[in-house]
This record gives sequence, C-alpha cells and structure tokens, in this order.
Amino acid sequence: MIDLGADAYLCLPGGAPGIEGGDGTALRLSGPSAAAVAAAGLGADQASPTVRTPPGLPRRTVIHDTPPSLSLGDVLRGLGAVWDIRRALRGAGLHPILAVAPDHDVAVNRHAVAHAAQAFWRLAPWLPMEGECLVRSAMLMSYLRRAGLSADWVFGVRLWPFAAHCWVQIDDICLNDDIERLAAYTPIYCR
Repeated sequence: MIDLGADAYLCLPGGAPGIEGGDGTALRLSGPSAAAVAAAGLGADQASPTVRTPPGLPRRTVIHDTPPSLSLGDVLRGLGAVWDIRRALRGAGLHPILAVAPDHDVAVNRHAVAHAAQAFWRLAPWLPMEGECLVRSAMLMSYLRRAGLSADWVFGVRLWPFAAHCWVQIDDICLNDDIERLAAYTPIYCR
C-alpha cells in the first residue's frame, strides 16, 4: 500500500482480504488491517481520488538504444527539469515531487515520447542532479512535460525483502530503467 499523504509504503501481510474499491477509485482497507494502519497514524480518511490503473510491466526499454544527438532545446529542457526537481524537493513528502508530472490529457505520441526519453537518457549524466529512482523518474517526467509530452510514472513494490521502486513507461516501453530490474516489482500506483 502507498500512503501519499504520509509519504509511506506499507507492507500488510494478510491484508488482501480487507481491500475494497478499485475500478478508478482509491483502494480502501477494512477490518483488522484498517485498524492497524489507523493506529499507526497512516491512511487518513480523505476524499477518495480518482486513480489510474497501473499498466502492466514493460517488455522493452529504450535506454540501450542509440540516443539521438542533443539539441539546445534538449539541454534547456534538462536544465529546466533540474530546476523543477530542486524546487519540488524543498516541499514535504511526495506531493510536490509528483506535481512535476504532466497532466494526462496531453496527446501522447509514442514515438516522440521514446525519442525524448532517449535524449534525456543521453543528457542525464551531465545534469547537476543526483538521485535514485524517484528523482530520476521525476526529472524525466518534468522533461517530458516541458516537451509537451506525457508518459506513465509507475510505482511498484516487491515483497520479501520489501522494496519500492518507480520508473517511467509508455505502453509496454520503459523509458528510464532495465526491464530485468522491473520484473521483481508489482505496479501499485500510476501518476
């Protein structure tokens, strides 16, 4: 479970029978799992947002393809993404970071998104910003937004040992990670 308000991932062994909802609404817990989460001060009762069903795991990636030559616009979008993320990291929790993602009412051109992701992948080592999956994915989402494009920002978890990870994909194409790494994760949230 992911609690965006509390900025927490939770593993609830045996919690599946108490899950209610879906089909475009946030999942809700009931029974003992809900009581345990509430006692921990997490999962506060809020208005149920409309949520997108996470896509399936990607089957291929663009990160090993030959990246295109960079244009001045690519560099400026990359620097703008750094600025966006540094500003977002000043905020508390995940909400300011998630806000850098483009709206999903943007028309999606799969080829243009893959091309932009390849350009970002080529540019990323030179950008003055470091971070793990959350920062890298946020930067790519900001870069795509600045290019007038959109993709899915997917959050997944694995059990035993519990771990969380995120990546960016369009349809079945991962834009910023190896698909072998993603095979261990189950998508639970999509922005």
